[in-house]
Amino acid sequence: MIQMRLKLSYPGFTLDVDLQLPGRGVTALFGHSGSGKTTCLRCIAGLERADEGFIHVNDEVWQDSAKGVFVPPHKRALGYVFQEASLFPHLSVLANLQFGLKRIPKPRRQVDMAHATELLGISHLLDRHPQHLSGGERQRVGMARALLTSPTLLLMDEPLAALDAQRKSEILPYLQRLHDELDIPVLYVSHSQDEVAQLADHLVLLSDGKALASGPIGQTLAR
Repeated sequence: MIQMRLKLSYPGFTLDVDLQLPGRGVTALFGHSGSGKTTCLRCIAGLERADEGFIHVNDEVWQDSAKGVFVPPHKRALGYVFQEASLFPHLSVLANLQFGLKRIPKPRRQVDMAHATELLGISHLLDRHPQHLSGGERQRVGMARALLTSPTLLLMDEPLAALDAQRKSEILPYLQRLHDELDIPVLYVSHSQDEVAQLADHLVLLSDGKALASGPIGQTLAR
């Protein structure tokens, strides 16, 4: 179970949400630009600090502003996939992946290199450097690197937004495999109804910093 109560104000915008989300499967944060989707994700990651916040992921409290608790980002057991893969250009694909793996002590590793590379179809790319990869390949490497941190929660911030239609169609099957084969809950930010319908189990509809609806995908999309 993922619980979050977040209140965060900027000039002209306030995020104010109170959500209980499933602790498994894919939950989509869906809404137009400026609705608060990425701000939610950044608060969960600890990259933004909510003025008033409570974040409970499975058995861990990452923020409880009433008790002065705030776990810094590097101590939160999460993986984060951005719109751009942000790979180290001077490192090979293998070295980029090893960077993620080395962050986690061996006893705590739940996803190994062979599983991650096979799952995302990148085993044949390990010797290449990022400049020799397509946008879709870079994004799949970024996803594998996030998985190799053995996260208890995987955050994806519009991972297909920077890709053209062909690259998106190439990546979607890999995202579906992650959903089907890994028991890691995913929070997936998107403003694409097609992506959400294909990938998500649970949907949160955000508008102007508020959650207008939250529930199983079929019921919520129908509404």
